[in-house]
Amino acid sequence: MTVRAAQRAETRCKILEAARACFAVGSFDSVSTREIAKKAGVAEGTIFNHFPTKEELVISCVGDQMAEAIEKGLYTMDPEWSFVDKMMHVASYRFTQVGLNPGLWQVIMQQIVFSPRKGAVNAIMESSGLIAAIQALIEEAQLSGELNPDLPPHLIQKTLMGLFLFTVHEHFSTQNFDCEDMCATLRGLLETQAKGLWVSGAGEAV
Repeated sequence: MTVRAAQRAETRCKILEAARACFAVGSFDSVSTREIAKKAGVAEGTIFNHFPTKEELVISCVGDQMAEAIEKGLYTMDPEWSFVDKMMHVASYRFTQVGLNPGLWQVIMQQIVFSPRKGAVNAIMESSGLIAAIQALIEEAQLSGELNPDLPPHLIQKTLMGLFLFTVHEHFSTQNFDCEDMCATLRGLLETQAKGLWVSGAGEAV
């Protein structure tokens, strides 16, 4: 890495650290790029040299952290664990991040999940490696017979992400960011999904 590239990377890190600190105590609309720039010790225009929009800055605030959590989760799991246990292991690292900085994640939930920009949620999940990681676990479980091999992996993945987002939303509503409690909520949903909602034979044509 050249000196210039190293300086640019360092400036980017400073901006992200400042943005995380600001968004942790303020909403998306109340926190200005001027405030973030002042905290980071850079000119306001420098922010837009690294992040084209304020929304892109918010996405990047958690993208790197998510990638780190996913990597730790994948490389510290036992390959003999069940699919649900593997999913919970990865999720626990994410929930720990939420608990450490709930203010930032509240901004993320409000601005990214309900963003008018199409594909914002997918962008952050894909850039962090989350989608690829979950897809691999799903395909592995289908090959082993643990998950229904007839279901398209991308539909299973979307269902699982829906359960994760519901869990985060549920705990934001009660302001309970305890990692163990969040894991218990998600595990209950995952196990219900794994067992299936319908009684065998129910709904079949007579």
